[in-house]
Amino acid sequence: MQVLLQLLNVLLPLGYLSAVVVYVVLYTTKAPWSVRAATVVARGVAATHAVYLLLATVAFGHVPMANVWEAFSFVAFALTTVYLILEWRLRDQATGMFLLAPALFFQVVSSAFVTHTSEVEEILRSSWFGLHVTAALLGYAAFAIAAVYGLLYLMLYRTLKGKHVGLVFQRLPNLEILGKLNVSAMFFGWGNLTVAIVIGVVWVAGLESSGRLESNFLLDPQFLSATAVWVIYSTCLAGRYAFKWPSRYLAGIAMVTFGLLLASSFVVNFVVESFHSFG
Repeated sequence: MQVLLQLLNVLLPLGYLSAVVVYVVLYTTKAPWSVRAATVVARGVAATHAVYLLLATVAFGHVPMANVWEAFSFVAFALTTVYLILEWRLRDQATGMFLLAPALFFQVVSSAFVTHTSEVEEILRSSWFGLHVTAALLGYAAFAIAAVYGLLYLMLYRTLKGKHVGLVFQRLPNLEILGKLNVSAMFFGWGNLTVAIVIGVVWVAGLESSGRLESNFLLDPQFLSATAVWVIYSTCLAGRYAFKWPSRYLAGIAMVTFGLLLASSFVVNFVVESFHSFG
């Protein structure tokens, strides 16, 4: 099985590169073959990646997110999965190259440096850990995608106001579609983050009650950070659906909030102590 994993580890970057190339051709030329092939290639890469992650889980006895290089591979998978869901929902392929290019980067770095091991903290073998982290990373990947769509929306909005639309912006979806993609990505991220928080609270409460973990998770920096992010995105979605906030407001908020998310993640993971740190 390890030979197969090594083979897939080499093939995955090539698969992502192929998908990016097809989407670039689609964006720049709209060649009929690229329109037909883009989604097929991306779905094939995502399916192959899912097999790789499943095999690694079986081979090493834990979800392959125990170190940063394993996590990079899952980030690539999460970005691709969320993008394909949004593409399927709104039937628009025009933004594929903007989202799959980062996925290619993360997978190339992961394939270059990844090391799998069966020697990990026992807590990382828990199915609760797998569900919790999977939901969290899918949520954060969706928030990253929302930030990209927010940036594209504001760039196109300002370009249209200036009445000088170049080829790059002519190929983008219209503002209505970009607004829907932005909101859909935020909603998908919010839903997955909600699931991650609920699973985390239930899991940690069980660990504390059994005496396997001594920590007040309500004061944990990672929990507080995730809760703050959840509140902000909840407010954004409430503003959209209850108060009809315009798409350009949500686009800006998506970008700023994701920037705050990155900053808080850096502080939580590298500056302060948290029971989310293992090893």
